[in-house]
Amino acid sequence: MNNLISIIIVNYNGKKWLKKCLDSLYDQTYKNFEIIFVDNNSPDDSNDYIEEEYPEVKIIKSNKNLGFGGGNNLGIDRTEGEFILLLNNDTWLNNNFLENMLKYYLHNKFDIIAPREINYQGHSLTTHISTIDVFGHPVSFQCDKYKNLRNFYISGVCLLFKKNLYKSTRGFDNDFFMYCEDLDWFWRLNLFLKTFSYVDYIFINHAGAGSTGSGIKYKVFLWRNQNTLQMLLKNYTWFYLLWILPIYFAQNIFEIIFFLISLKPKIAYSYVEGWWFNIINFKKIVQKRKWVQDNRRVSDFEIMKKMYFGFAKVHHLINFYKNNI
Repeated sequence: MNNLISIIIVNYNGKKWLKKCLDSLYDQTYKNFEIIFVDNNSPDDSNDYIEEEYPEVKIIKSNKNLGFGGGNNLGIDRTEGEFILLLNNDTWLNNNFLENMLKYYLHNKFDIIAPREINYQGHSLTTHISTIDVFGHPVSFQCDKYKNLRNFYISGVCLLFKKNLYKSTRGFDNDFFMYCEDLDWFWRLNLFLKTFSYVDYIFINHAGAGSTGSGIKYKVFLWRNQNTLQMLLKNYTWFYLLWILPIYFAQNIFEIIFFLISLKPKIAYSYVEGWWFNIINFKKIVQKRKWVQDNRRVSDFEIMKKMYFGFAKVHHLINFYKNNI
């Protein structure tokens, strides 16, 4: 196999993860790859560390934080490989990972593949189906309990695909700073009848929340509220938006009240900011929407067969508070 793989690692304040991640890459049995390290203007000394310890890595220094989507787009523009591997910085790989991923890709008919995730210490996790509800919120279900449900997307922690696929489908939207950029792209891939799958016998060790942390945070909610509405506006037909949006906004109002009662007014206000973001950017969103709708090859009815009919975000919030009281 002589296929060059361009590995993109987008970093923000991730120095503590880099040694294990990069050492695991340079220990691979498959050697024909390049590493593009995109730093999103980290205030830590990630760049100095890479320059000193891994001089063969190609470093791209952004003068501002472009987020996950923008950082990957910047890196992909500088790649030389036929194949792209997107890789989170808080991961590490077994030494035959690249070899097995490429073999699987070349011998199967999927446009994109992803490994299954296990935790950073190497303990196995329950395999899940990755989908979204009809209002754009991600949700996962155990594979053995929901055998009839199909994946709407696969995890952006690690993805392997051809560069020409990414370019032809316009990849991540630069206006999605963080969160939902992978969901938005996979919605488009579904509309364009592209295929993707997890590889159940290949695993990646992932710490999770390596750049943003966990818990209820203002910026996380702001980005999600901005991007979820963008995603709905871009990818649904107008007919479906006529009934989706009223329910979506009603759910938003319920969540605003929920956070006001919970004494989190800043989180509540992030919903209003998300609406305003889409209002002031509506013309640009409509322009991108036109390209999506002009190139789609399947109906919303068919797309919804992969979705969860319920209120996933409300369930997540309620469960979060139950587990943290």
